[in-house]
Amino acid sequence: MKKLLLLALVALFLNGCRYINTTDPYVKAEESPMLKIPEGIDTPNSTSRLEVPEAENKKNITEKSNPAPPDMPIRIKQTDDGSSKISSEKGFPVLTVTTDKQSMWETLNSINLESWKITKSDENSCTVTLHYVDQAAIDRENDGFFKKMFRRDKFYTDYSGDYKVVCEQIGAVIKAKFSKLDGSPAKSYLADNVMSNLYDSFTSE
Repeated sequence: MKKLLLLALVALFLNGCRYINTTDPYVKAEESPMLKIPEGIDTPNSTSRLEVPEAENKKNITEKSNPAPPDMPIRIKQTDDGSSKISSEKGFPVLTVTTDKQSMWETLNSINLESWKITKSDENSCTVTLHYVDQAAIDRENDGFFKKMFRRDKFYTDYSGDYKVVCEQIGAVIKAKFSKLDGSPAKSYLADNVMSNLYDSFTSE
């Protein structure tokens, strides 16, 4: 009985093998004709390379962008009655106070701020010259070797230098404008430091 069963299984196996395709049809396969592209049509990209369009405005890749962060806007404020205010006029901070010129002059000469020093006063032109010492720049300069090695100095600027406040009387008010000594706008945080001090001098009374 076992022999009959074994012979039946062998016969069944041999009979099934004839249904297995043992030929290699790809060996006889023929190459397809080249794709014909109609005139006026771009040939498709048959490679794995990415096509990058040509830049219209070419720049030197070694060109360095300005690393300095954008300046913050000038801080403006005003008293409830409008007698004192700090505004931004053409990029310059301007303190406008309803007072007399003598009071403004005395207030300008009483500026006493850390890192700031009055170096010159000209009452005829109502101009006070201030010198600013950038303590952060000094601290960076005095850092040790390892701190300097891992520091990104190109992102820092030494703002030490001379600045000025010029006042003028316009009707019943006095205006005081803060700028660099050459008349160009100063960094907003330096302007806020000086102008807020002047503003507080008139509003804290």
